[in-house]
Amino acid sequence: MSSLRALPVRIGFLRAETNGSYLQRLARANGLQIAELLNRLGSGPAQPVRPDEAELYLSAAALERLSHLSGRSVGCLRQVLRCVREEFLLAVPASRSAWSWQNPGPDGPCVLQGCHRCAAAKGALHPVFVWSYLPWQICRRHGCWLDATPQVEDARAALKACMPLVLRAEQQRLRFERRLGSTGRILFADALSACAYWWNNPRLTLPVWIERQRSFPSLDYSAPFPALAVIYPEVVRLAQMFALWEGQHQAGQLNPDAWERQMLWLFRSWQSPFEVDEVRLPVEMWLHRHLSHTVAKTRGPRWRPPHAVSLALAACVPVGVPKAAGRAQAAWGNRSCLPFRYARGAGVLRQNRRTDILHLRPLYDPAEGTYWEMLPQPLPGRESPDPRRLS
Repeated sequence: MSSLRALPVRIGFLRAETNGSYLQRLARANGLQIAELLNRLGSGPAQPVRPDEAELYLSAAALERLSHLSGRSVGCLRQVLRCVREEFLLAVPASRSAWSWQNPGPDGPCVLQGCHRCAAAKGALHPVFVWSYLPWQICRRHGCWLDATPQVEDARAALKACMPLVLRAEQQRLRFERRLGSTGRILFADALSACAYWWNNPRLTLPVWIERQRSFPSLDYSAPFPALAVIYPEVVRLAQMFALWEGQHQAGQLNPDAWERQMLWLFRSWQSPFEVDEVRLPVEMWLHRHLSHTVAKTRGPRWRPPHAVSLALAACVPVGVPKAAGRAQAAWGNRSCLPFRYARGAGVLRQNRRTDILHLRPLYDPAEGTYWEMLPQPLPGRESPDPRRLS
């Protein structure tokens, strides 16, 4: 160990960066291939280096070597690099200096490409990779949306236009999860899954989402992300309503009727009829399941909706989700007690073809205000515009 010399160039740290990404930056800054740097750390399996998909795990002896080479103390490295902490070290004899590339587990954090502007500020001209507990990340400093598939420039520009709205929702989510911890992450996953039910089906999608996505026509809404860039505020708000129910129930202060009225007013602000069974289906399912739901325990009892509603349920639980999208959704989907996953975008119905919509009649009550009555499907050729979507 005493023969190891520190590399001439020390580099700064990036928040939540993976070990593999940090070592790749360290090697490049010192004119080395990453394989050369790994050889100085010890022995490992001969396999392709993929810091965009896998993480580099070290033994305790290899971590000591990295400390000498990087000019950083072991304590400093453990503060900034998640996977060199004690619980992540390779289980090998103490004297053995070894490393290994391993793919993240299905229930663990994801490896995402980091913000290119944050990387450039540290002198990195190549992609860097970071850990995220969700399959996306938002750089609040530069207003960048980050996920497993880097966006092309025109999509990045479109996302930038909607980032102020997304950033406000992200700040609310972070405060929400800091306050509730792991429970907050579960409730957010439940809200995200519930919103997939409305997003997948043009008949049920919230009109506020249709109006919002018209401003960003270049985005591919068939993917789960950037669909989330459109629906993020409502996902966070729904998670807060789930948390309100959960908190009041745990405290013995729950008033279901008052909570129901709040949900009705919330959905009216989104221009959607919560009083219609087909619309409220994911919330009813959540209310049925959430009391017995934890990440570690068996799911709650099977919910059996009425036949007409079960048809809507089947249409919104996709079975042919592409493998890449399925992997991206596993990080939050496994936390939720709801089955809904993102499979397609909402799409805007043509003016001359509105058969796949909710046929509603607005009614007025002096106490409750305007609400919606469900009407039967009209005969072909007698369709009328959805009153929720009229300006």
